Amino acid sequence: MIRRRALLALVPLALVGGCTKPDRGPAPPSASPSAGPNTTDIAWLQLLIAMNERLLPVLDLVPPRSGDPAVQLFASVTRRARSAELESLRGLAAGVTLPTDNPHLQHEMPGMPTAAQRDALTRATGKEFDRGFTAVVIAHLDQTSRLCAGEQNAGADPAFRSLAESIARSVGEERARASALDARAASPTANTP
Repeated sequence: MIRRRALLALVPLALVGGCTKPDRGPAPPSASPSAGPNTTDIAWLQLLIAMNERLLPVLDLVPPRSGDPAVQLFASVTRRARSAELESLRGLAAGVTLPTDNPHLQHEMPGMPTAAQRDALTRATGKEFDRGFTAVVIAHLDQTSRLCAGEQNAGADPAFRSLAESIARSVGEERARASALDARAASPTANTP
């Protein structure tokens, strides 16, 4: 218990040091699968929760602003996936001691829509909206993929690493669809109803 508290006490220092790069070094010698999550596991968990919580409101902007049924369907499917992901992440969080407030919710970092991006999307419609929307989603998926790779490389807890592997597979598939939608929105000849 004392070792776990000491490890978790280091979490704020690890998080302040680099929001966009989880600890990629080897797990500490004491971080065996039975020792529980290490600082990489905790940082990854908090980052992904924050990223998803910031993306969900952007996904909710799609129905009234995009005239493309493919973009609307993608947003709906992506919203369900991110919500399920959040549920899984929060399930892991319930098993560890975390700070009361997630410090990453206040940060502007890769993969998180900024207030300026949300404002611009709120004012846009049609293809302009679709281009901005897909850019935000692609940035989110790319950063999620990087963070999941970092977790798989340096995380200690098997449950965290397994979820990271599952999320990485999912976002890889979504990334291909988002890229196709972006190309479609960029095309001057693509017709949308």
